[in-house]
Amino acid sequence: MNKANRLKKATMRISNILKSFEYKCESRQKASYFSREVGKIGFVNMVVMTLNFLTKSLQTELNSFFEKVLETKEKARKQAYSEGRFKLTEDAFRLLYKDTVELGATEAEDLGLKTFKEYRVYAVDGSTVLLEDTISLRRYFGVVGPGAGVAAARISVMADMLNQGYIMDAQIGKQSNRERELALHHIERLYELQQQKTIVIFDRGYASAEMFEALKDTKFLFRVKRKFNSEIDRLPVGDYTGEFIIKKRKFLLRVVKFRLITGEIETLVSNLSEEEATMEELKELYNMRWGVETVYHTIKSHLELENFTGTSQLIVKQDFYATMFLKNMVALAKMDSDEIIEKNHNPENLHKQKTNENILVGILKDRLVIALLEPRPRAQARKINNIIQEAAQYKIPVRPDRHFPRKRKNMKRFHNSGKSSL
Repeated sequence: MNKANRLKKATMRISNILKSFEYKCESRQKASYFSREVGKIGFVNMVVMTLNFLTKSLQTELNSFFEKVLETKEKARKQAYSEGRFKLTEDAFRLLYKDTVELGATEAEDLGLKTFKEYRVYAVDGSTVLLEDTISLRRYFGVVGPGAGVAAARISVMADMLNQGYIMDAQIGKQSNRERELALHHIERLYELQQQKTIVIFDRGYASAEMFEALKDTKFLFRVKRKFNSEIDRLPVGDYTGEFIIKKRKFLLRVVKFRLITGEIETLVSNLSEEEATMEELKELYNMRWGVETVYHTIKSHLELENFTGTSQLIVKQDFYATMFLKNMVALAKMDSDEIIEKNHNPENLHKQKTNENILVGILKDRLVIALLEPRPRAQARKINNIIQEAAQYKIPVRPDRHFPRKRKNMKRFHNSGKSSL
């Protein structure tokens, strides 16, 4: 069955939410705010403009929004927009992002989401997000880097490795929040979503008795480093299942040890049985974890998460959840577009092809929010279809076994006071 309607389904859901009174009530700081759709911007426009892939100066973005999206010669000042943002809660964007998560959790079959032996495959990883280096942000989130450092938040995502890195949970916290602490929140969210058949993959540094206990009702796969457990260290290369004592607690674990081409011994720990996954399949599953690097590349480079639209902790959190929402909408659009590309694939091509994600983000600019604001279902569907058809024209080859480690920088790439006006 043709599944190329994912973005349309999500857009229609979000469009209905935006128009609901319940959403407005949960999204404003006070009941008196946005009580009437008056003024040049208004509640719905305030939200969708923030979802419009903002990268340029606020005044430039406002001028473009009124001209291209609202199709009016009216203008609004950036001060009015900034004041309006403080009338919104972070839930204004977290609720929209969470609805995309609910869509991915409850309608996976209808969306045609891929699985490994009926299991959804999620990877967890954390990162640091550099902020505008203000005193208030330094005090709230903490700092990283040499010397006095710069203001930075710690973030973590749990993303679907078989479905364009679709984010199923996202956390933002202070530098004092350890990655394992944020990962435990992901696990809690996993159970809240009632995901019955999942495999969650973790890199080195996450394995612990606390994590094994938290994951006892789902499947997991960890890469562990030497000295994590002396019993595991003594095992030779091979595939073993048995009871191991971790921090005075006993766990039934499967340990797979194998030699890399570098000569180094890799150690994986899981609760997947040999019937559920062979040794080679466990290796394959762990290799999927590298897809989370691509997720962060999308978030930081294509969606420019660090290019924040303000310097308060409220705006930082609003921008974070708006970006997570956009990441999932991009993922749905890419699934639709890739499906068209695959259907039209020329067998004479050396490599399979996929959608150029960077171009896709550019195509979604303005046009996604125009579709969200469209009140006529048929016209809305037509707008989304045009987006997908155009995105499918921009293809790049799929080159297997290429890895690009995420580069960690100590300098902020985007500054609130120095955005482009182009």
